[in-house]
Amino acid sequence: MAARACPYGWRGTWAPPQQQTGIHVVKKFSNLELRYLLAFQRNEITEHHVYVAFARRAAGRNREILACIAADERRHYRQFQELTAQEVSPNWCKVWFYRLCAAVFGFTFGMKLMEQGEQQAETAYAHFQEHWPEIAHIITEEARHEHALINMIDEEHLNYMGSMVLALNNSIQEFSGIAAGLTFAMPASARTIGITVLISGLAATLAMSASEYLSQKAQAGGHGPARGKKPWRGVFLSGGIYLFVVLTIVVPFFLCAESRMALAVAVGCVGLILSVFTFFMSVVKGLRYRTVLLEAMAVALLVVGASFVIGKAANHWFGVAAH
Repeated sequence: MAARACPYGWRGTWAPPQQQTGIHVVKKFSNLELRYLLAFQRNEITEHHVYVAFARRAAGRNREILACIAADERRHYRQFQELTAQEVSPNWCKVWFYRLCAAVFGFTFGMKLMEQGEQQAETAYAHFQEHWPEIAHIITEEARHEHALINMIDEEHLNYMGSMVLALNNSIQEFSGIAAGLTFAMPASARTIGITVLISGLAATLAMSASEYLSQKAQAGGHGPARGKKPWRGVFLSGGIYLFVVLTIVVPFFLCAESRMALAVAVGCVGLILSVFTFFMSVVKGLRYRTVLLEAMAVALLVVGASFVIGKAANHWFGVAAH
């Protein structure tokens, strides 16, 4: 079987088992080894369909890279098929799941998440390394090449990750703190607190968007990795996140009659947002999700706790009363 020429660096070749030095086809695979090989085979054809779907949504160089990975996955499937002499069907549930993830969070997230989902392969790698080192070598070389290609993918919105993280953390800490402070400093109605936070939030969103535009404009005109960024793209992402968090915090105050209940709901919703975004960031950046989440939660709770203390102190010292 001739090797496919990939424009992004792959120069490997594959020969059927009877042509490979050191792999003897007269030796039979054990039932465990056959299950491992069939699992690898199904994984390859599943990922082939995933990358084909990703390539259809991409454009330019990203489309070429994704098409290259999809073709590689198809070739990997054929390699394992020559060893197992069986046809297997893809896992369509996984295909649709990763397509949904890519539609919501981008195909870089989908690919990195797919990489993390291959932990069961470690046991198989160890087994083949001990009993069939030639097959283990092929598997690891293919995986290394695929990982290198994935790192070449460039999605524009990921270039603004720093701005998104700043907007999310600022908005959560600032307006959770304001809501908590007002709830315990002013024994006012939930609606009054909601209106106050909403006005502050809209003003802060406009200020944040303006600052982000000027910052991105200055960086885009300079040198380095920030050059070439689109200022309005950064404004849309950071301002959109800011506004979304503000509305998430404010809405419970218009739906709940009791302000403390509204605050509890708002804090719960903010925790959910923080959990989802932290998971997205940890997958894309290859960070430990639990560590990043605990750190973000600790900072947010510290701010809310400090605001609670300030609100109680203000209510005690200034004697704020409901009107």
